[in-house]
Amino acid sequence: MIRMSVTLPQPFYFKGGDSAVILLHTFAGSPMDVQILGRNVQRAGYTVLGPAFSGHATADPTNIFLKGNPTQWWADTQLAVNQLKADGHDQIAIFGESLGGLFAVKAMEELSNIVAGGTISTPLFPIDTGKVAERFLQDARAWYKKIGISAETIDTKMAFLHEQINLTLQGIRDYTVPIHDKLNVIKQPTFIAQPDADELIDRTVGPRLADTLQNQTTVSYHHYPNAPHVMTYSPQGRELADDLVAFLKMVF
Repeated sequence: MIRMSVTLPQPFYFKGGDSAVILLHTFAGSPMDVQILGRNVQRAGYTVLGPAFSGHATADPTNIFLKGNPTQWWADTQLAVNQLKADGHDQIAIFGESLGGLFAVKAMEELSNIVAGGTISTPLFPIDTGKVAERFLQDARAWYKKIGISAETIDTKMAFLHEQINLTLQGIRDYTVPIHDKLNVIKQPTFIAQPDADELIDRTVGPRLADTLQNQTTVSYHHYPNAPHVMTYSPQGRELADDLVAFLKMVF
C-alpha cells in the first residue's frame, strides 16, 4: 500500500504554430524529463507534444516491465506522430533523450511527415549498460522508501526489478541493431546533443552518430561540458534549448 500521496507526471501538449515538435523522454523517466525544454521550444513558436512511454510515469517502476517494451514504445511514438497529423500539423520534427532518441531516429527512418529529428544522450551503438541498471535499481528502492510502502513489499518488488532490468536492457540493445543498420536512409537534418559528463553511458555515442551521418545529411552536433546524462533539466538545459530552437529555425 502506498502511504504517501503521489502526483504523477503527465504528458504535455503545448499549442503553438503549425510546425510541430515531439519530445520523447528517457528510459524509466517521464515527460517531466523534457517538459522545460518543451516550454522553451513552444515559446519560440512551435507546437510541442511530450507523450509518456507505456509503463512510465506511474507510482510503481514495475509497470515499466509489466506494461512496456520496445515494441509498445514504438507504438507510443507512432501514436504521437499520428495525433499531430490528425490535428493538422504536416511538418513534424522529433527528438528524444536517451531511450527516446532511439525512437526518434526510427521515426526519421520510417515515417512520413518527419522533416527533422535528433538525439540527446542516445546510444545507437553497442554500450555497457551496467551503470544504467545500477542507477535504475538505486532510484527504484529510494522511490519505494519515499512513498512509504512496507519493507517486505519493497523486497518483493526489488526482486522482480532485479530479474527484469537486464533482460529489458538487452531487449533494447537488440531492438537498436536494425535501427542502427538503417541509419543510411536518414536524409533529414539531424540534431545531436552529447553531454560531456554523462555518468551512465559511453560519452562517444554522440560524436560517433554525427560521424556516421555527416556525409549523407546536415548534422548539427553540440556537446556540453559538465552536462549529465539527463541534461534537459541540468544547468546546461537552457543552452540545449537555445541550440535546438536555432536548429528548428533552420529546418522549418
